[in-house]
Order: sequence, then C-alpha cells, then structure tokens
Amino acid sequence: MAKRKIEVCVSNVDLGSGTVVARILAEFPDVKAKRWGCLGYCHRCVRNPFVLVDDTIFIEAANVDELYEKVRQELLDDHETPAAPSK
Repeated sequence: MAKRKIEVCVSNVDLGSGTVVARILAEFPDVKAKRWGCLGYCHRCVRNPFVLVDDTIFIEAANVDELYEKVRQELLDDHETPAAPSK
C-alpha cells in the first residue's frame, strides 16, 4: 500500500484539525501530513474540524475526539472509502 497522507486547511486548525493531525502523527509516524492555505471546502471548514485523507477521503466530525477516531479508523482499515464530497 502507498504511503498514507492527511491534509488540513490552516483555517480549520483552530477548530481542532491541527490537534488531530498531531495525534495521528504520534501514532502513525509513517503518515505524511500537509497543511494547505485552502482545500476548497470553505462552507464546511468554518463549521467542524476536518481532514482530507489520501487526496480524496473527506472526514469531518462534530469534535476533535470524534475526528481523531474516524481518521484513526480510516488509517487502520484496508478498504476503499467513498470519494470526498464535491466542493
């Protein structure tokens, strides 16, 4: 399997996505992380913490702990996940 990656919008970091990325990197040191100025999900970015996994898997949650668990599970799972919602 190719190296996994998670991406985060810098505008979403204050909602907790930065904390989730830090926790994920501590648990999965082989995961690559990237911060972007904008990922194009502005209408969702202002409401809930989210990350983009492997360029296409959009994961959001109501809070940091829920997002962490969802991202962690995605990284542990070895199955295809639906593509990210349209921007």
